[in-house]
Amino acid sequence: MKLLITFITSFIICLSSFAQERCSTNEYVEFLFNQLPQYKEQRIKVNIETQKWIESNYNNSKSIITVPVVVHVVWNTSTENISDQQIFSQIDVLNADFRRTNIDAIMTPSVWQGIAADTEIEFCLASVDPNGAFTNGITRTQTSQTSFSIQSNNVKSSSSGGKDPWDQDKYLNIWVCDLSGGILGYATPPSSFNNPYDGVVIGYRYFGNTGTVQAPYNKGRTCTHEVGHWLNLDHTWGSDSCGNDNVNDTPLQEEANYSCPAFPHNVNSCGTSNSNGDMFMNYMDYTNDGCMNLFTQGQKARMIAGINQYRPDLLSHSLCNNNTSTNQDFHNSKKLVKVIDVLGRKTSTKSNKVLMYIYDDNSIEKKIILN
Repeated sequence: MKLLITFITSFIICLSSFAQERCSTNEYVEFLFNQLPQYKEQRIKVNIETQKWIESNYNNSKSIITVPVVVHVVWNTSTENISDQQIFSQIDVLNADFRRTNIDAIMTPSVWQGIAADTEIEFCLASVDPNGAFTNGITRTQTSQTSFSIQSNNVKSSSSGGKDPWDQDKYLNIWVCDLSGGILGYATPPSSFNNPYDGVVIGYRYFGNTGTVQAPYNKGRTCTHEVGHWLNLDHTWGSDSCGNDNVNDTPLQEEANYSCPAFPHNVNSCGTSNSNGDMFMNYMDYTNDGCMNLFTQGQKARMIAGINQYRPDLLSHSLCNNNTSTNQDFHNSKKLVKVIDVLGRKTSTKSNKVLMYIYDDNSIEKKIILN
């Protein structure tokens, strides 16, 4: 009887997990193609244009790109009206993941540590709005809509219960709302077409790492994944079984991975002799938040190309203050929980080491101590 109960419980958990759609970007793009034929026409050109740009221009120079973000909270119930702190936590996650200061970077298998990338892309909540006025980079809209469907653009329009975007050439617009259909999030990959629906949409239960978030998607990686799409990344398996993600340093992959597999997983798939298996810990796979921990150098190059070609206004602007920290007063009140070394071991020795300081607001600071 105990074995039967365990089996039933595991089955229910598994069924619930697969009932959620980790990412619906591909489905949303197809929806937009039907509405906007010009978007489809320009998206078809992106991979060739990107490859040419990388070959002619990319040099992996040390130059930080800061992306100004506006978060549009569209809420029907008070629970959906997520706190500022939850929003701050997501910006912190984006910065940690894209700059590879995430604490779980140590979990990347050694075979891929050499290609794991600091993308040199940062994010800030905008401090200047489209009218030139001061802002905290957050808008809040109460709506009569109980949820929003991927088969419409209602959340992106004030006239249909959502919120109009800020200038999409200058800001990353992120809408946070209740998404129907078990969807976690979706995004609009870039192109030369001026897409009126450009931006990222995330369910309020999967945004940030505190507040209303729900496991196993409670560490902010849904947004990391979708912003990857917004910056021109594909899923690691491409758009089909053993497909092409247009990145040379990610292994060929048969399909999406879920949960958190053990390494190596799915070795020699797609007819290869790849003993390392799938890079299931890549942010562009479908594994649990706690299993994801890297972008690759090839993905970095593709994102930098995407910004230079299709989002050039992000390269130079004055829409952020000089600090990508989300809220100084909030972070000043945080308390240190523990200090660990790069292997995840708790330590009290603070000399000649790389240490990770973990605080009670789930933020992490990496410090190099030289004595």
